[in-house]
Amino acid sequence: MTIITKPLSEKKPTDKLEVPLVTNETLDAPQGEDVEAGSETAESRRRFVILHARARRVSTTTTLLLSLTALTVVGVGIIGGTYLYRQFLRSQLHFRGWCNIPYNSDGTGHTAMIVSPDGGDNELSDSDLFRTFRHANNGPPSPDNNLNEYFQESFELDLDDDVYEKIDVPDFREGRSGRFIHDFNTNLTGIVDLTGKRCFVMPLNRDMVLPPRSLFDLIQKMWDGYYKVDTQVVRETMRVVIPPMNDDDKKAIGSYISKECEGVPVYKLEKYVGGVVKRSADLPNDAKFAQFSGRGIVEFDIVNFEEAMNSLEKITN
Repeated sequence: MTIITKPLSEKKPTDKLEVPLVTNETLDAPQGEDVEAGSETAESRRRFVILHARARRVSTTTTLLLSLTALTVVGVGIIGGTYLYRQFLRSQLHFRGWCNIPYNSDGTGHTAMIVSPDGGDNELSDSDLFRTFRHANNGPPSPDNNLNEYFQESFELDLDDDVYEKIDVPDFREGRSGRFIHDFNTNLTGIVDLTGKRCFVMPLNRDMVLPPRSLFDLIQKMWDGYYKVDTQVVRETMRVVIPPMNDDDKKAIGSYISKECEGVPVYKLEKYVGGVVKRSADLPNDAKFAQFSGRGIVEFDIVNFEEAMNSLEKITN
């Protein structure tokens, strides 16, 4: 038999003291020193030392990689820029000069005289041709030269792409001053009337007009005495197509001719076929243009030049 002397809910006495979970302790520290701040500073200093060493290693590697990348980019840029610049210079490689062509059929006298007016520093300037010309000529032809003896012209030849040449004829004995632009890409020839401020466009005659490199080579050989100058005068009878070309038609004449004929009326020229043609001597000098482009002196006689000019005056008025 069990006898209950105390209620079950009563707590048993214990001799153990309960330890508080949190105790307030005061640390002794020197006067004027913040313990927490000192603890945090010390702890931060320790962290700083560890992180600084790690950051320094990463920064050095990154800096080295960035430096190598920058040097590579700069090197590629310099090499690429130099290459593009040389290609640009090659595309701009033009030979400029002047020449006198004798009218006499036997080719005696001066065969051809050429100089580079700007004394360019390109590789052409060092050729034997130019060294000879520098000693033989001191400048462009004098305007006092006898026009009855020499046909004078200046020219610009594209010796790199071989697609363009410009020939200026300031004056000749029986005709009008003009500028010829031969575009071998579009197979067109443009004649700029420098006096009347107008242009004429016709198909390029490759039988009479040599490409730039071939013309330059021919002139070299003429100067050296391998060839005689072909002084034959070839006359082409042409007529102007009226009215002038519109803006849509001008888009087909190419960039070289368009640049020279910007802002002026442009007419088409075509060969005159059939009918009675005036003799060249009967035509006014204003109706004649001439050039030398390797195979004789080609003279273009325009039979309806005055009619075309009169129609232009009616349009402008």
